[in-house]
Amino acid sequence: MQAWIIYYYGDNQQFTLSDSVQVPIILSPKDVLIKVLSSSINPIDIRRREGYGGRLIDTYQSMKNILQLGGNQLNKLQFPLILGRDFCGEIIRKGPKVTKFNIGDKVYGALNVTRQGSFAQYCSAGEDEICLKPNNISDEEASALPLVSLTSWCAIRKFSGFNEENSFGKRALLIGASGGVGHIATQLLKNLGMEITALCRSDSFDYIRQIGADDAVNYRQKDWFVELSRKPKYDFIFDTVGPRYYTFEFMSSLLNRGGTFVTIVTPIFRNVDKYGLISGLSRTAYQATQQTLTGWSNGINYRWAYYSADGNVLNEIKKLVEQNKLKIKIDSNKFSFENIPDAISYVENGHAKGKVVIQYSSFR
Repeated sequence: MQAWIIYYYGDNQQFTLSDSVQVPIILSPKDVLIKVLSSSINPIDIRRREGYGGRLIDTYQSMKNILQLGGNQLNKLQFPLILGRDFCGEIIRKGPKVTKFNIGDKVYGALNVTRQGSFAQYCSAGEDEICLKPNNISDEEASALPLVSLTSWCAIRKFSGFNEENSFGKRALLIGASGGVGHIATQLLKNLGMEITALCRSDSFDYIRQIGADDAVNYRQKDWFVELSRKPKYDFIFDTVGPRYYTFEFMSSLLNRGGTFVTIVTPIFRNVDKYGLISGLSRTAYQATQQTLTGWSNGINYRWAYYSADGNVLNEIKKLVEQNKLKIKIDSNKFSFENIPDAISYVENGHAKGKVVIQYSSFR
């Protein structure tokens, strides 16, 4: 099959388009083989190209492969590495214990980080990691949804505990509201009945209000933190960008007692990459404990959140999309499979105004 592969971590020059990559082998009886119809670019694809998380992910996968007899090189994460998480595609083969899907079904999902990626003609996934694509959107739109939707849903519901029963009328501050995760989170929070303040650039104010934000603050203005501190306190703060413009102590001061601060920017990969497995995990555990204790001392809950490849969550996202309660913003520029490195550069250089999708029309 054709696939974009890298043999070393680094910049975009590492990408090689190969037409002799082995098609993934179904290792689990509950796995499916998918012909990729479309994919999309996420910031994690750029960071993984640079080596982010490589030591921890490769260690985990190596241990897993030791336990799996007959492991196939393509299903491992050692080089050559195929990047790409998001996809929409068609099931062309399935394991003997797959019961939820049939050959020919169109599905969408975000591949687990321990699997080879979607910048290829084919990929494999577990049946519990995927879902039938929403009926009312294109393959390209479906491929843009999974990672940002799973990340937002998990942060809001799984790690922070908000749902239809306890969210109405609560105040939420969303840091990075106009980004990929942020604009999905804005809609999910609005669907729960929350009052939302969006922290983003001023040129995104109109859009972010259209999709559900009640208020917006420009983080590029010099006194944005003063403006926020004058507003009523929040019950929930969701950080999608990391502490580039703020301190945790300041954000804690904006929360009501009993409120929750959740961030998707965690130090575990960075620590393991820098300090090694044992020291990196120890340092991460220490940081998590310190942040949690600091939160408790201030009467707030502090959480780290991350996505998991979960077909049940994707099914909930599918329902919202089909009810027109959730829409993905797509950049106007489309890229073909043959131009994936150009698409990554486009995102990396800050040109994207929405999710950038990849069309696999040459394989249809």
